[in-house]
Amino acid sequence: MRTPDFDRLYREHPDPFLVGTSWYERRKRAVVLASLVRPTYRLAWDVAAGTVHLASDLSSRCEAVVASDASSVAVEALTSLPRNVTALTSALPEIPDAACAADLAVVSEVLYYLDDDARAATVANLANLSAEIVCVQWCHHPDDAYISGPEADAELAHRLQPTFRRTVHHTDEDFILSTFVRTEESHP
Repeated sequence: MRTPDFDRLYREHPDPFLVGTSWYERRKRAVVLASLVRPTYRLAWDVAAGTVHLASDLSSRCEAVVASDASSVAVEALTSLPRNVTALTSALPEIPDAACAADLAVVSEVLYYLDDDARAATVANLANLSAEIVCVQWCHHPDDAYISGPEADAELAHRLQPTFRRTVHHTDEDFILSTFVRTEESHP
């Protein structure tokens, strides 16, 4: 199994996953926003921002948003961002310095593209943040992914326990969403 060449995908089409136009993507983003525990956040990190549609949606609820993506082609193509959104190239499992103080991390449709070691390191790094973590995954198994969306969600939930507790769990025909917050006894 190989990680997809996201740079190639974004070179071939500026929105290869139709995030800006598909009903699935628009509905998923609306459910993500409705699932946030708090009305506002100081700093959100959109972990795999791609076309930054989700980061742009988050910008109305956050003082600042860091939108990172492993694809430099996707990041370089971004031209009109809300003033409180910063886009940068960064690959998981690393957390960009600009996102280290995030109080919200949104992990959308990326965990299943990481191999076992990268997924484990990503979750460990996420668990070190003092942030609410929202994970949303496609309910199926992408042909080029290591695991399915439900497997990625279950693995994340397992690895975050007991430091985090799940506050929202939404299972849809096409996507699964979980929101996690730190347990009271685990706050730094």
